[in-house]
Amino acid sequence: MTEFERITVSPAVLGSFLSSLTCLGGPWDDAFHREFCDKCEAENCYNCPHEEERNNPGWWMGLEAGDVE
Repeated sequence: MTEFERITVSPAVLGSFLSSLTCLGGPWDDAFHREFCDKCEAENCYNCPHEEERNNPGWWMGLEAGDVE
C-alpha cells in the first residue's frame, strides 16, 4: 500500500491527515468563513455554533464541487 492509498482510504482519513498539516489555512477555512462567519452576528468566536466545521477539511470535502472555489 502506498502512502497515497493509505491517506485516501476514506474521506475521514484524508480529512484527518489534512487537518494534521501545519499550515496557516486551507481552502476549507475560506469556505468556512464564507458559509458561516460572513453571516454570523455573534460578537466573538469563542462559542461558535459551527465549531464542528471549523478547521475541518472533512466538512469541506463534503461540499458539492460547484460550491467550492
